[in-house]
Amino acid sequence: MDAFFQSPMSAPSQVAATDANALPQTDAEAQSLNLEYARLEDYEEFWRDHYHWLKDKGYQLRPRYHPDWVHSWKGTKTKSYALWRFEDHHVAPHPLLMDAVHIRDQKVVMLRRPDPESLSDERKIGRPLSSESTISDTRNHCVPIYETLELDTPDPDGWNLIVVMPCLVRWEIILEEFNSVGEVVDFCGQIFEGLQFMHSLNVAHNDAKDTNIMMDWYPMFKDPPHPFHPYKNRDWSGNSKPRSRTLHPIKYYWIDYDMSKQYEPNSSPLQPSGYGGDQSVPEFRRNELCNPFKVDVYCAGNVIRTNFLAGIQHFVEPRDNLEFLNGLISDMTHDDPLKRPSMDAVISRFTELCKGLHWWQLRSRVPPKNEHPLMRLFLTPTHWVKQVAYILLRIPPVPDYRKRK
Repeated sequence: MDAFFQSPMSAPSQVAATDANALPQTDAEAQSLNLEYARLEDYEEFWRDHYHWLKDKGYQLRPRYHPDWVHSWKGTKTKSYALWRFEDHHVAPHPLLMDAVHIRDQKVVMLRRPDPESLSDERKIGRPLSSESTISDTRNHCVPIYETLELDTPDPDGWNLIVVMPCLVRWEIILEEFNSVGEVVDFCGQIFEGLQFMHSLNVAHNDAKDTNIMMDWYPMFKDPPHPFHPYKNRDWSGNSKPRSRTLHPIKYYWIDYDMSKQYEPNSSPLQPSGYGGDQSVPEFRRNELCNPFKVDVYCAGNVIRTNFLAGIQHFVEPRDNLEFLNGLISDMTHDDPLKRPSMDAVISRFTELCKGLHWWQLRSRVPPKNEHPLMRLFLTPTHWVKQVAYILLRIPPVPDYRKRK
C-alpha cells in the first residue's frame, strides 16, 4: 500500500514564513506571527479531532495534536524565525500522514490515510504485497501493514481507514553515510529484489523513483529521529546521530503504490506514457505506449545512475569505485525497452558481478570523484583503519539486515 508517502513536503505556512522572517521583526510583528503559527493547518485538524479515538486504539500522537494543545512558546518573546527550536511548531508536511507511538510497546509508527478506491488501486495492491503468504518472502521490500483502523464516521471525501505501518526515513538522509562499496552493493541488491518480488506478482510499481525508497530508522539511529525532520531526535532533545550501515544493517523499502497496477499473468501490457515522477524515461520523451515493467527496470537503473554513477548536476556527485555497475545500469536504462533486461535477469547479472568483487573492493570507499586530494589523503587511511577493525571483528563487507541481532 502506498502505505508510505513519508517523503517530506514543505508545508505552506513554513514556506511562506521563510520570506516573512528574512527581516528583523518588532515585538508586535513577532507576536502576531507567533499566534498565526499557533494554529493548526486545515489538514492537521483531522488528527486533532481523532486524537482521543486513536489513543483509545493504542496510538499516542505528539502534543501538537492534543485537542487542548497550547503552543510551548506561549508567553515567551521568541521571534518567529526562531520558532523552529520548538518541536510543536513544526507542521506535519503531508495531509495523509502522521507519526504516533504505539502505547503498548512505545514503538514509533506511521499512520496513513490510504486513497479511497475511487482515487487509486493502492488498497487493492497493498493486500497481496503484505499478505501472510508474501510477508515472509525475503525479496519482499514492501512495508508491512501492522493494522487497519476503521473510522466510526467516514470522511465526506471517502477516507474511512487509517493504516498503521513502521515509521521510515529517507534512504539517502545522509548520502555520505554510504561509506563503502559493500554498503552500496547491499542497497542495490535490496531495491532490485524488491522490484523483482513485485514483478513476480505481476505488479508494476509505476513510480519507481528515488524519493519512493525508504529505510528502517532504528538500526541507523540509537534514538528515534523526528519523522519529518530526521536530523533531529523525535522528542527534539538534540541532533540525531546516524550510525554505520555496515555495523547496523538496514532494510530498504519501496513505497508509494497509488500508481501501481496488477496485470494478468504472462501479459505484455501497454499503457500511455507520462505517468510517475521520473520523466526521463525514453518512451515518455517519445510519447509512445510503454510496457510498465520495462519502465520499472529503467527507473530502478536510473536511481543508481543518478545517485551514484553519473550524479545530478549541482546536487549529487558521482562516486568512485562503482565502475563495475556501469554495464548493468547502462542496459537497464537502454533507450530501447526491448533491450532492457527483466528484473530476474538484473538480479542474476548483479549477483554474478558481486561474486567477482574482491574483499578489498567491497571494503573500499565510495568518495566523490572530484574529492579534493588533501581530503582524500586524510580520509582514506581513517577509512581503512575502520575496515581493518571490521575484519578483525569478522564483520562482513556487505551488510545483511536478515542476520541482524
